[in-house]
Amino acid sequence: MAAMTGIALIVPVLVAQKETGRLTGLGISFVAAGCALIACGVAAVVAGFRRRPTSMPSGVRAAVAAHILVLTFLALELSDRSVRQGGKLFYWTTFLLPLALLLFGGLVAGRPWSWWVARGVAALGVLWFLGVLVVVPFAPLQADGIPVPWYGRMYVGGITVVLAAILASAFQSLGSPEARSYFGMTRPGSVAAAPSAAADPGRGVASPDS
Repeated sequence: MAAMTGIALIVPVLVAQKETGRLTGLGISFVAAGCALIACGVAAVVAGFRRRPTSMPSGVRAAVAAHILVLTFLALELSDRSVRQGGKLFYWTTFLLPLALLLFGGLVAGRPWSWWVARGVAALGVLWFLGVLVVVPFAPLQADGIPVPWYGRMYVGGITVVLAAILASAFQSLGSPEARSYFGMTRPGSVAAAPSAAADPGRGVASPDS
């Protein structure tokens, strides 16, 4: 997560430097922060290979991976608005970033509230992007005051489908029994009941001699 966020912070700075031919102090700060995040991410990956495999279920990993993509987009938007758009930070993505970081921490720590919030946000996101997909062919889309051509609409529609698919995958993966158990959403006895019944198939079956 740290490495992808770091890359997202650096990319707009490089684009701005190519467009203007200069690198501002704010841009240098974003590059430094991005490099630090990349180094931390690489170190975490190396340390993870030396440890035992994590006990996080695959469904939770898929949801965390989807959330990392959302965090990467928010970090990219923050850097772009700071460096290339004259510091226009008062946007919904700016205020959503700290909340997304909090939710990420809750998912990794297995907090029950994060399960409810993540599934609710994923469901609302799928409905939102599906609604956008319906509107895209008819909406008066513009880029810098110029009407978007047909291939621009196809691009927007494709990105919308990808985002909806990612959120739908996260919603479904969090609904698996393993994910529910990881977040403490199931009773301990219900998880152990199935293995115990499978281990003793003759339990509850009357003996022929009785």
